[in-house]
Amino acid sequence: MSKQVFRNYDKKAIRQLLVEIGKERYEEAIKDEGLEEIRPLGLEGFYVEWDNRSLNLYYRYPGGTVRHVMNVLGYWAIPKYGWELTRF
Repeated sequence: MSKQVFRNYDKKAIRQLLVEIGKERYEEAIKDEGLEEIRPLGLEGFYVEWDNRSLNLYYRYPGGTVRHVMNVLGYWAIPKYGWELTRF
């Protein structure tokens, strides 16, 4: 059975979410996930994913590797529009 999730790639909404998160929380999340050596390179790879249990921020590196950045459930700047149903 395939897994269904909703993803949002809206750069403007993700930028607003990152602003709300703030530099200090973002830096701590990078450290907690062990991404200090391979920090996200820009907004291009970020996306938000909802999987019926949690709402998370992910980053897809240019090589195709995807890494979890942080849980964003509870933030006000969660995108309202642009969600896509993805199955895998």
